[in-house]
Amino acid sequence: MGLLEKAGKIQSEENILDTSKTVVASVVEPEPVKATKKSRREKKAKTPKKTRPVKERKAKVAKIFPTGFEKASNLQKRTRRFVDFIVSYGWSIPIIGLSAWGSNFNPTPFFLIGIILIVGNLIVLPSQTSRSMGNWVSRTKYINSRGENPLWPYLFLKGITTVFVLGGVMALLSIPSNGGLGDTTTSKIFTVIGLFMIFPPLLDYIMLKLSKDNGLGLWDRLFGSIWMVKTGKTAEAKGWLKRLESLGDFAESRGLLKESEDTE
Repeated sequence: MGLLEKAGKIQSEENILDTSKTVVASVVEPEPVKATKKSRREKKAKTPKKTRPVKERKAKVAKIFPTGFEKASNLQKRTRRFVDFIVSYGWSIPIIGLSAWGSNFNPTPFFLIGIILIVGNLIVLPSQTSRSMGNWVSRTKYINSRGENPLWPYLFLKGITTVFVLGGVMALLSIPSNGGLGDTTTSKIFTVIGLFMIFPPLLDYIMLKLSKDNGLGLWDRLFGSIWMVKTGKTAEAKGWLKRLESLGDFAESRGLLKESEDTE
């Protein structure tokens, strides 16, 4: 009987092992299925595009003469031109006179003085006070359509118009004497530059004549509509500004600022 019991136990253990193997085999998870990658076009189609807010265009404001100001008279404009010419280019008159006389002299001191005067009148004063010496004497200033002073390069470009005119005239006069643009490359270059220099003053003159209603020239339009207006004495002026104000008093005492003069 002992042998039969042992054989029965062994057979029962083998049956248990077989059933456990089948259970383990049934519990084994299936292999995961790889997800298919979406194409770029599908991603772009599914992702909504970001809509940018539409920018409203600012309405263009007409650049007209601002209210609260009075245009400078013709006499004030002529006074401004005359004073600025004397201050900026008066030094060249002795050089031209001595050269025509035929005397030998060193023009270097005159050129140094001239550079100082030009820089002071067309760069330093406009950048500090928004007015040139001619403006101080004629009691005028420049403003834009908002009633603000323009940048100092405007007064600089307007002030060197005389240089453009002289350069263009000298180039035109040199053509007949040189038999054309000149023999050397250097003379040709200077002649061509001089001829181009005449165009800005010419355009400025033509624009002024064609726009009699607003009186705007080339530089006035490039800097956004600039006008010359009258200005009174500044009570708060002190130091060297007070001395500049006194120049206007002198011009007024000489009858250079007549208020009865018609404005353009």
